Order: sequence, then C-alpha cells, then structure tokens
Amino acid sequence: MVTVQINTRISPLIDEAFIYHVASTTLDILGFEFSEVSVVLDNDDQIRKLNNTYRNLDEPTDVLSFSSGEIDPDTGSRYLGDVVISFTRAKAQAVEQGHSIKKELTTLIVHGILHLAGYDHANNEEEKELFGLQSEILDELSTDWMVTKSDRIFDSFRNATEGFLSALKTERNLWIHIALSVLAVGLGLFLRITLTELAILVLVISAVFMSEFFNTALEYLVNFASPEKNELARKAKDISAAAVLIVATASLIIGGIIFLPRLFALIF
Repeated sequence: MVTVQINTRISPLIDEAFIYHVASTTLDILGFEFSEVSVVLDNDDQIRKLNNTYRNLDEPTDVLSFSSGEIDPDTGSRYLGDVVISFTRAKAQAVEQGHSIKKELTTLIVHGILHLAGYDHANNEEEKELFGLQSEILDELSTDWMVTKSDRIFDSFRNATEGFLSALKTERNLWIHIALSVLAVGLGLFLRITLTELAILVLVISAVFMSEFFNTALEYLVNFASPEKNELARKAKDISAAAVLIVATASLIIGGIIFLPRLFALIF
C-alpha cells in the first residue's frame, strides 16, 4: 500500500494518482507488493531541515529515504519507510535535464524506494546494481510520463497560458508583434474599417503570432535534439524563420490593402 502526502502550497495541481501509481508499480516490480511505503512531496526548506537533522547536511537535496522495516501485527505487511522529495528540486532538475516534471518525479520516487528496499551506492558495485535496476524500472514506467492531452479543460488553459508567458519572457520579437497589432487595430478603428476588414485584420494578426510561436517551439526542439552545432539543425531553424517572414510579409501587404486607400483619402 502507498500513502501519498503533498504540501498543497507547492502546487495544488500535482497528480496524486500518478505518484501512487509510480510507487505501487515500483513495489510490485521489486516484489514488495504486500509492503507499505509513504511518498511525501514538500519544498526545499523542509527537505533542508530533514537533511540537517538526520544527515548533518545543512542543505536541500532532491530525495531522502527513511527506512523503517516495521511489521503491521494486524495485516502482516511490512512498512518499508518514507520517501521525501523536494518538488522544488524536482522542477529545477527537470528543466536542467530537458524532460517533464513527471519523468523527474518518477526517477526520484523509484530511486527513493530502491534505497528503502536495501539498495545503495556506497561503492561502484552497489552503484552499478542500483542504477541498473533503476533503469529497468524506469523503462517499465516510461509510457507514464509521455506527454498526453489533459482530460481537464482547466489544465489545458493553464498550460497554454504558461506557454504564452514563457514565450513573452524569452522572445523579444513577440513584444514588437504585440505593439504593431495594437497599432493596427487602433488604426482600423480610427479609420472605421468594415467588420469584414476588421475580421481579416484579426485573422492576419493571429497568423503572425501562430507562426512566431511555432518557430519558437521548433527552435526549442532543435536545441534539445541537437545542442551541438549542426548544419541540418541550422537549416531547420532558417526554414522555420522563413515561414515567419512569409506570414509577416503577407500581413503587411494585407494591411496596406486595407489601410492605404483610406489613409490617402484622409490626407489628400
């Protein structure tokens, strides 16, 4: 049996069922299906206190394992102990490694339970055995952290919002697009363009933003797949940038068709 405890102040949206599944599956693979374990997710401050109290290390870490081995007299099941994970560290390490938070949490849970099961890495032989078994278990669980479409509408909107804000923080061109879009809509209202022309204008602005976002996403994927300089990676980025240029050029032409006749009429 698995008990999951999550500090809701960290993130109220952590999938508790996923944590339970990973821990229980790991126990089954190890042959401890009738054993019990607790998985706790907390922040760096709490992990640091535990690390200082029990290991005399005044610093946070990603995962701690506290073995127990007690036997429940009523059920006869063995309580292996507690796995305490720093969600703060897990998020940071997921970003560093370039994979999902689910994959990082899965790795930490498996690693922590292996310690409870008696595996360690005090020497090279033990380390090889532990990480070899860890890799086998992670292979069994690999489909669980694959990206899937969220069943919750709220999660979809939240993820889209996070992606938009992330792009705004890193892509300077988006701010230029936003400024030009506001200017174009404002000019259209001032010149009293028709509703059809306004709809076309909104569609064109959306196309520019979509092409810019796709270009940014492709750059991230290329950088992840090929962190070293690569001619094919460079061509992929250049072609993606060319797509943005085509859409931007088309938007300028359409803007000219809509605005120039009215501007000439207003001026002359």
